[in-house]
Amino acid sequence: MSELMPRDEGADLSAVIANLSRSAETLARVADEVEREPLPSGLVAALPRTEPAALLLAARSAEGEGRSFEAAGLITEALALDPDLAPAKLDAADYAACRTDPRQELPDRAAHLFRRLTAYLYRPARRHLVDELVARSVRVAELALADLALFEHDVIGEFLDARGEWLREDEVRLLESWRATPTRLWEVLGVSGDEVALSDGEDKVTVTDELLSGQALPGDLMLTRVLHDGTGPRVFGHPFKVDPARREEMLDLLTGSVDPRAVAAFFRRPAGPASGGTPTTAPPR
Repeated sequence: MSELMPRDEGADLSAVIANLSRSAETLARVADEVEREPLPSGLVAALPRTEPAALLLAARSAEGEGRSFEAAGLITEALALDPDLAPAKLDAADYAACRTDPRQELPDRAAHLFRRLTAYLYRPARRHLVDELVARSVRVAELALADLALFEHDVIGEFLDARGEWLREDEVRLLESWRATPTRLWEVLGVSGDEVALSDGEDKVTVTDELLSGQALPGDLMLTRVLHDGTGPRVFGHPFKVDPARREEMLDLLTGSVDPRAVAAFFRRPAGPASGGTPTTAPPR
């Protein structure tokens, strides 16, 4: 909890909220802290609901506890009082983006949903999951490590619990299928145009990906999830590139329950000079 918020649930918070409202920077920082460490219910009840800053803090506390629908309502109230409240405007846009365009086909909505999952991961309550993996690995691999945190910490499950009621039935089914898709080590069998043929030793798939096809070479090993987009296989995230000489070491890490911290630490040690590899196979999407 922020040092600026009292711990006494019976405290009069009017003066605190008035002070926070004077500094947009301080209010934004405290709102982030409240989302990371939600307020006790007594303090939330004591917040003066006639103040937009108080409504923002109540919303962030609800969001931190996985109650996005309630948080969205509080954000609407805050913006009705102060349409220029910057953190509330950002939150309102985040919530609105969960409601997809029904005129779009599922593959287009799937790409949008993956971006929303990543944005959800980077909210204050979960950002530490990425930071912890980066601390064990290398900063250049952050995008791939974010994908690792997204799946191995079941952030998708949290997203569905918090925001599932805003999603369409086919989107919920798609996200549930993603939750059940394991990380695998894929070998590039060939590249033709935008198509990349992959094999994990048992299954073979062909994905169409302009960025990946421009980076991948036959024989490359990529650690990633190949997900379904509603019509076929697709790589949404940022694959790790694995030194072929360390194939068995990586396969051992993928046996049984995957420890994302162990996978992150794997990439702290540089690849051998023969591989010329880098931690990811594709530039930011």
